Amino acid sequence: MRTVALALAPLLQACLFAPAAHPRAHDEVRRGYRHLDAGDLERAEAAFALALEFKPDLPEAWNGAGVAAERRGDLAGARRLFERAVRYHPDFAEAHANLGAVALLAGDHASAEGHLRAALAVDPDLWVARLGLGRTLLHRGRAEPASRQAHWSRARREYLLLLESREDCPEAWHDLGYMDLESGRLEGAEASYRRAAALSADPASLHGLCASLARQGRCREAADACRRCLELAPGSAECRRSLGAAEGCR
Repeated sequence: MRTVALALAPLLQACLFAPAAHPRAHDEVRRGYRHLDAGDLERAEAAFALALEFKPDLPEAWNGAGVAAERRGDLAGARRLFERAVRYHPDFAEAHANLGAVALLAGDHASAEGHLRAALAVDPDLWVARLGLGRTLLHRGRAEPASRQAHWSRARREYLLLLESREDCPEAWHDLGYMDLESGRLEGAEASYRRAAALSADPASLHGLCASLARQGRCREAADACRRCLELAPGSAECRRSLGAAEGCR
């Protein structure tokens, strides 16, 4: 059974804005976020640019432009735009969280952790920042095997803090399952993956459930989980390989 994959899932955050700006600037920021929600990046970028014509130091518009840049795959550009938002509003929790997200995607774990902690210092209940911090520490543990236990212990704490306020967060349950599986805590991995799969139709969580069951010798249950994974993601080579392993185990 191969190691379960762990995906990076940036969760860039939109925002509310402070009232001290030209009304049209506010209107264009709202329109920009609606265009982002609709997947229309070109119109979103135009709306944020127009908002900045009305108020060039409007951090919410710089933040929105950064989200659009990230969705285009321009991480360097997104980072510059989020940095501009933070320059105009140092306590802008969402922009700090977004800086953390793009830093994590770029593999800059130290910078990601710093920005995500800055976001949580402003708003301890900003769940995307808490999730991002957990994932940053998780990935630091993967990148630094000698310090893995320490990083993963801190990651686990962040996930548990997140679940205190957002118990239905499938990403947190999935990542707890991943760390338990990699650490050989098979029953804990099974429980967390089951919870994640119940909350979201996620092939990765079903694949993790399959792996945790197979390693406990519960082959029939493992095969069932892998079949469910393939129903959701027919092209998943990982699920197909794990299904073969589960069907062949005794």
